[in-house]
Amino acid sequence: MRDSKLVALKLLVWLALIGHINGCEPQSPPVERDVMRKLLTSFVLPMGDLSIVSRPSDCRTDGQTSLPVPLGLFDAFLNANDEQSNDFDLSEFGDRVTTTTDHPRRLYLRARKPVVSLSRAGMTTNDALVCVEVYAQEERAFFVFLRREGSTWRLAGEVVSWEEPEEEDLTEDPEDGY
Repeated sequence: MRDSKLVALKLLVWLALIGHINGCEPQSPPVERDVMRKLLTSFVLPMGDLSIVSRPSDCRTDGQTSLPVPLGLFDAFLNANDEQSNDFDLSEFGDRVTTTTDHPRRLYLRARKPVVSLSRAGMTTNDALVCVEVYAQEERAFFVFLRREGSTWRLAGEVVSWEEPEEEDLTEDPEDGY
């Protein structure tokens, strides 16, 4: 009886050790292509008929933010979009992707079709931050947050980074007395 208890105890310890080791496996580093694929398929492509470009952008932050973003993630975003950064190759996403050296606003004015510009992804182990700039009749940009759960990225939220100011209506209104 004593031997069977000892064997059972050894088995429990062995199973606990295996479970602990498996649970402590280091997570693979994040891959920017996986982040961009999720962003495009879940957020950008459903927007409709538009052109898509990639270009590094700090999302008009000038290196500072008041967003509730972990400092490490925002730093990773800025580093991924510094002056030495290149465009991200989006060619696998088909004919809606445009390769151009023109500013997205110029591309919009030429084609008269909305343009979405994607920055490079700033990434930490389980979080990613991308700037999505929209150039159309109205212009604006969003920070899109993604979170990795296991090996799957999901959209975790978005917040406006900038938008063009509303134009003030300067037409005369008789009720205002002029």
